[in-house]
Amino acid sequence: MLAKITLILALMSSLFNLQLQAQDRDFSAFSEEETIELKQLLNRVETEEKSFLKTKVKDINTRLEEGNLSPDEAQDLKVLAAEQTAKTIADAQNLVFDWASFQKEKYGEVNIDQFGDYDTYLLVINEMGLNPSKLNFDFNFFKNPSKEKNKRKPLNERDLPYSPRTLSELFISISFNNAVLEGGSIDNTLFKFGGSRSFEIGYEWSTRVFKESNFLRINYGVSFQFNGLKPKNNTIFVANGEQTVLEPFEFDLEKAKFRMDNLILPVHLQFGNSKTTVLDNGNKRFTDQDFKVGLGGFVGINLRNTQKLKFDDGRRDEKLKQRDDFNTNNLLYGLSAFVGWETVAIFAQYNLNPIFNNNVRDLNNFQVGVRLLMDRRH
Repeated sequence: MLAKITLILALMSSLFNLQLQAQDRDFSAFSEEETIELKQLLNRVETEEKSFLKTKVKDINTRLEEGNLSPDEAQDLKVLAAEQTAKTIADAQNLVFDWASFQKEKYGEVNIDQFGDYDTYLLVINEMGLNPSKLNFDFNFFKNPSKEKNKRKPLNERDLPYSPRTLSELFISISFNNAVLEGGSIDNTLFKFGGSRSFEIGYEWSTRVFKESNFLRINYGVSFQFNGLKPKNNTIFVANGEQTVLEPFEFDLEKAKFRMDNLILPVHLQFGNSKTTVLDNGNKRFTDQDFKVGLGGFVGINLRNTQKLKFDDGRRDEKLKQRDDFNTNNLLYGLSAFVGWETVAIFAQYNLNPIFNNNVRDLNNFQVGVRLLMDRRH
């Protein structure tokens, strides 16, 4: 409480001295309109400096709360700031009044708008024999606010916040889908490479990990995935007890496709390049990552399985749709990675859990394809 009283007394004492100086100013040489405009400009100088003082005091209080200053040091800094503010107001107001008096005497009139013209400012104070570099105030006081308001400031000067921490976007992916037997190889699978495909649609959120950097982001979301497998050699999936195996079909197949519909929750760490622009207010704007690399995985659940068959039984063409659990694993999990540029990425995904339970040899699904970002939102 005593500290506040001391600060108030110091500021009141300084402002009282300003009032005495103001009373000594003689406006009789100016017209009524010039006097009104000149007094308004003097008041604006005082108002803006008082606003700066509030900011200084707030910063000092923050340093005090963080333990960087002792109470006595904080109090001394506040009193010094109040005294400096009073001196700055006096210097600025005296220059404004002397400048106006100089204009009135030399040109017979005062153009208040010239206080926002830096070239005129330099010309006049040089004629007055003053050194602008030694004046203890900010020339921004003299800019005409009505004119400045109508100017659209450049991006790095606007009072913008930080770039949003989290973005969201719709995505789709199209890929070649296949499965590899335990102990087998990717280049020799039981399924047609071109005919076995996957389609995925989902929504993803991307959050910047660090406030000051856009290099690392964490991506997470939800998607529906439709994985199709087309067996080779006229075979189909058959559930034999607790096992599901490929067996030859009795008729010539025109089409055989096994589809798994899954709900997936992907999570990735995304690394990428990004440019940073620092605004005048200290905040930062980050561009979207052009080149990006993602490493992560997924968990999910199997929703439904469908096997579609099309064949000729010797009498007519038949279409058969079988829906069953086929002994598939209900819980899914695996690894995934991608490399992308802007809105396009090449990705790969591998299921660590086998497609079917209790088979003699595990059969694991994998995909390689293209992913497209469709609609980014902040």
